[in-house]
Amino acid sequence: MAINRLVLLAVATIALLPVGPALSADLVFGSWTPAQEYQNRVAMPEVFRNIEKDTGGVIKWKLIAGGQIADGKTTFTAVKDGLMQAGLGIVTYVPNVIPSVYAIYSTSIFGESDPVAASGAALETMYLHCPSCLEELQKQNSVVLSGWTTSAYVLTCREPLKTLADLKGKRVRATGGNAEMLKMAGMVPVGATLVEAVGLLQRGGLDCQHGIIDWVRTFGYGDVAKYIMDYPLGLSGPALGILMNRDAWKALTPEQRKIHVKYGAWLSAKMAIGNFVISNEEALNTVMKDKGVQLVKVGNEFDSIPANYKKVQRESNIATAKGFGVKDPAAIIDYYEQAVERWRPVSRGIGRDIDKFAEFGLTPKPGTHVRAPLIGECFANFECRLIDSSLIRKYSLFVLEVVKAHVATSPKYPKTMHYRGNGEFMISGENTRRYRRLFRPEML
Repeated sequence: MAINRLVLLAVATIALLPVGPALSADLVFGSWTPAQEYQNRVAMPEVFRNIEKDTGGVIKWKLIAGGQIADGKTTFTAVKDGLMQAGLGIVTYVPNVIPSVYAIYSTSIFGESDPVAASGAALETMYLHCPSCLEELQKQNSVVLSGWTTSAYVLTCREPLKTLADLKGKRVRATGGNAEMLKMAGMVPVGATLVEAVGLLQRGGLDCQHGIIDWVRTFGYGDVAKYIMDYPLGLSGPALGILMNRDAWKALTPEQRKIHVKYGAWLSAKMAIGNFVISNEEALNTVMKDKGVQLVKVGNEFDSIPANYKKVQRESNIATAKGFGVKDPAAIIDYYEQAVERWRPVSRGIGRDIDKFAEFGLTPKPGTHVRAPLIGECFANFECRLIDSSLIRKYSLFVLEVVKAHVATSPKYPKTMHYRGNGEFMISGENTRRYRRLFRPEML
C-alpha cells in the first residue's frame, strides 16, 4: 500500500550509511507501553519473527515491554546511549530533543478521523521535507524505521461531561498542542505519560484522559473512567515506532538493513490500519460490554473547542518550535497540513488493506525508472510517468508515457483475461495463424 512504499523510499536513503562491524548479540527493543498494548501484543512480534526468518536467524530481536528499561521520557536517551538498540519514541514527552518532529506532532488534525492519511502525510513530511528532522535524529544517534499517527482523540472521564461548563477545572492528561487546546476550553492539563495516567486516574489525580478509545482497553482506563465523550478532538503524530540506535543500524549488513526497512514500512501500515482503525473500533465494543463504559452524546458547544484552537494553533506551534531552535517551523507545519489533504483520497482507496501484495500472493519487484513496484507474477509490466493531468478533473483521464517495458520470455503465448462488460470476463483460447493473410499493419 502507499504508506509501505513511502517508508521504503524514504528510509532507503538511510541505508546508504557506512557499514560497521557486524552485530554478534541479540538486539533489544524496549517499549514503555504495557505488554497487552497492540504494538507489543500484535505488531512487533510479527515484525521480529519476519526479520529473524529473512536474515536466516542471524538477527534476533527481544521485546521488553512495560518500561522495564526506559519510560516514555527516557527512551530517547536509552536508545542514544545504546542501553537498548531500539524503542518507541514519542517526541511530545521531550519536545526539546527532536523539536522539528515535535512541530509536526503538536499540529492536531481535525475533521474526519483518518489515521492512514495523517500517517502518510506525517511520514512524507518527516522523511522527505524536513531536513532538520533528520539532522536532529542524527544528533540523537538514532534513525527512524517506522511511524504513524493515532486515530482521533476523545475524552474519557470519571463522570459524564456534556457541556463546556462541565469541562471547567477538570484535570486531564494531555500533552503538546492538545494540552493547549484543552486549556483554552477551561480544563487543567497534566503532562503525564499514558502509563502514569493510570495511577493518577485511580488516585483521583486526574478527571479525564485525552487519547484514543483503544487505550481505554489496553491501559485499563476503563476500570476507573467510565464515560467516553462522543466527540473527536483531533489526532496527533507521528509516533517514532522503531527509533533505532544509529551505531546498531550501521553495524547491519546492507541486506539486513533492507529487511529492516521492509518490515518497518509494514509496521507503519499495520499500526495505522490494524491498531488505529480496526482495533480502535473493536475496543469500544469491548469496554462497553466488559467494563460498563458508556458513550456520552455531547452538545454542539464542543464544536467551539477545535474551532477556537485552530485559530491559534499554527502560530503557537511555530513560536514553540522557534524557541527550541527550529529555523523554519512554518514550512514544516504547512507542508504537513497540505499533505494530509492530498493523502485523504489515497486513504479512501487503501481502505483497510495493509498489504495487497501479501493478501493476493503477489511479489513486488523494483522498477528501473519509477518508484511504483512491478508485479513479479505478471507477464508484462509497464513503467509509466504522468505527462498530462489536464483531463483528470473533467474526464478522469490520465495521459501516461511508457518509459520502460518488461516482458517475460515465457510462455510464448500467455493466457489473457478480457472484460466483456456487465461483469463478465473471457479467458483467451487457442492461438491460430488462420487469419494472418487478411491482416494489414494499417488496420492497427
